[in-house]
Amino acid sequence: MSLSKSEQQSSNLKPEHSNYVTREELREFDLNNQLAKLALPLAQAWRDNHPNAQPGSEEDLDECVLTVAIEMAVAGEAVGGPMGALIAAGGGVAAASVACRRVL
Repeated sequence: MSLSKSEQQSSNLKPEHSNYVTREELREFDLNNQLAKLALPLAQAWRDNHPNAQPGSEEDLDECVLTVAIEMAVAGEAVGGPMGALIAAGGGVAAASVACRRVL
């Protein structure tokens, strides 16, 4: 059984690199989203403890991010595994930044 010309052409198609998402990229995206969800209650707690924090204040944002990132680092060390590694590689800071921007 031989393939038709159109079947042969379609089997030779390769996804363009710019439109192709690897499993690893998808997994990392999912982990980053999970981290942001975990950071949100921490950022909200920081906001609740700082009622005078101003939405446009870089100083307040920086303080929130630092506090949340530290809490994320402590949790990441306790959890270990892929999530702990992602936090240690800077994912906790990125998640803290997203979460603090949402609450401020």
